[in-house]
Amino acid sequence: MSQCFKSIITAFIILFTVPLFGCAQYSQYFKDSTIIQAKIWSKDEDKKVHYSDWTPFVSYNVKDVKNFDSKKEEVIKRASYKPQDYYHTNKIDDRWYVVSPLGKHIIINAVNSIRIAKDDIVPQGFSSKKDWISKTIDTLQQLGFNTAGCWSDTAAIIEYNKNTSVPFAYTVQLNLLSGFASEKKKSNPELKSVSVLSFIFEEGFQAYCNKKCATITYLNQDKNLLGYFSDNELPFTSGEIKNIISEKNSADKFYVTFLDWMKKNNLDSATDDNKKKYLGFVANIYFETVSKAIKNSDPNHMYIGSRLHSNAKNNKYIFEAADKYVDIFSINYYGDWQPKQSNMNDWAKWSTKPFFITEFYTKAEETGMSNKSGAGWIVKSQKDRGVHYQNFCLPLLQNRNCVGWHWFRYQDNDPNDSKADESNKDSNKGIVNVNFQFYKELSDKMSELNNHKYQLIKLFDAKKIIKK
Repeated sequence: MSQCFKSIITAFIILFTVPLFGCAQYSQYFKDSTIIQAKIWSKDEDKKVHYSDWTPFVSYNVKDVKNFDSKKEEVIKRASYKPQDYYHTNKIDDRWYVVSPLGKHIIINAVNSIRIAKDDIVPQGFSSKKDWISKTIDTLQQLGFNTAGCWSDTAAIIEYNKNTSVPFAYTVQLNLLSGFASEKKKSNPELKSVSVLSFIFEEGFQAYCNKKCATITYLNQDKNLLGYFSDNELPFTSGEIKNIISEKNSADKFYVTFLDWMKKNNLDSATDDNKKKYLGFVANIYFETVSKAIKNSDPNHMYIGSRLHSNAKNNKYIFEAADKYVDIFSINYYGDWQPKQSNMNDWAKWSTKPFFITEFYTKAEETGMSNKSGAGWIVKSQKDRGVHYQNFCLPLLQNRNCVGWHWFRYQDNDPNDSKADESNKDSNKGIVNVNFQFYKELSDKMSELNNHKYQLIKLFDAKKIIKK
């Protein structure tokens, strides 16, 4: 295909497929683009998953960036912080970074769920679990990853870090509200159908958080710990509050407190904006409670949020509430081919803290897996997954409030795992397959971007097109 004809086809697609990133603005960074076919994931009112027909999407890659030099050596910005500092954030030249214990200003590149599905079985090809974690982290570091995301084997990573000159950062998931709700429901079967948000108002929530966080004090001197997640994807969403209000359950403390809140604020009707404000009110109680417990037990490390998702990430009142307590906003981002600039602009307006994306991925049809579970879109090949990875992450590097991203996940879902939850069955989500083999075409693309992210930031910042 000639370059002229390719340009015409690309322009046609841009005009008729509703671009997910401002093309006139975006094109100033790039000299070329790629067209990728994808099946769009969606869920109907009955929560049944559907995929669209193959749909073309304009995609931008590292090689398309103007003035990019693949042979140029990476340079990480350094600050004048003392080596004993723990991970924290800092803003320089109007851009947020995470600062490592060595004083380097870095961007977090993480992988979720770095673990062996069956802990008692050493994977074939490895002599021991220690051998597995050592070789896995060594490879991930070569690919430019620097952090273990949520649900990783932190014990194995801590042991690895004791015997290496290049440690691997990690995160801890505490499951505070979800854990408390689970305990309450077990002892009170009548609460089984009550929303997890209702337990924010239950007596004992603060005490539970304090008790749970007392178990993490042994980590407060570990310089390789990036920070704590308090929960995952709590339903601070319009759909959840709509359901709770419509049920009018006088035994539900979330609903009763909503009525009291409406009365105290002289509000007559449950408008969409009033519902969003109430979710912000509830979020304030939640974030204050969990952050207090975390910081009391470990004042050295960051609190990195509850992994907001769905339309919770579009509610300014939740951001304004959480802003007083989190060090980094964590956001699980699905439903778009790449992050919307409008979303990132809103997060910057609604908060004073940086963010990172803590879940995103695509699945390849060529694996032959069913790919029915999870919210990731389907593409045709591992190479296309790599193209999507770069296309998704380039806007994040352009945004000055973003301090990184976490790919979901390390390993594919095992199709023979009968105990897997419904969201993690028989899908190609991993960087490695069920036999712990890395997908080369995907990992090559990941490496190309991860290992040149600071050069790309420098090129993007020089343009100063994408602003806060």
